[in-house]
Amino acid sequence: MKQIMTLKGLFIVGLLLVKGAFAQEKAVQLPELLTIHAKDDSEKLLKNVLPEKGKIMLIFYDPGCGHCQELGESIDKNPQLLTNTTVFFITMYESELVDGYINMFAPGLKSKKNISFWHDPGVEFIEKLDPKNYPATYIYNVKEKKLIQDFQGENNVKKMTEYLK
Repeated sequence: MKQIMTLKGLFIVGLLLVKGAFAQEKAVQLPELLTIHAKDDSEKLLKNVLPEKGKIMLIFYDPGCGHCQELGESIDKNPQLLTNTTVFFITMYESELVDGYINMFAPGLKSKKNISFWHDPGVEFIEKLDPKNYPATYIYNVKEKKLIQDFQGENNVKKMTEYLK
């Protein structure tokens, strides 16, 4: 299992490097994410559950990444900072690894209605949002679906709060 996770991690890092070599301008508009689905329900698509008010926070993460674990912990300890924000944790990893991540680093997030976990079965997130580091966090205004700010490798939600107001 660990070997598979390592190989998948190397593959994803390779994709990020290749994608970086052909870097494009940052997506200012929230792209339509067609294949990303709920962690435990492949029929429930992200594009169909976007909120109608507040902010959208997309977090592209690796359950085994230390900075990603720290960000999950930071959000778990400070959910009051995200009352006006709907948070979507998105990963390419399997459900059991996500469950381990949640149970170890962010158990309080299970009960939060504005925080959910999603699976990218391919490389759609990488292709459309061009993340540079884990975790890659994107904050959008719901009304216009415009990018407010992105964070590459940031592991503390308190540093993001000025963009969540």
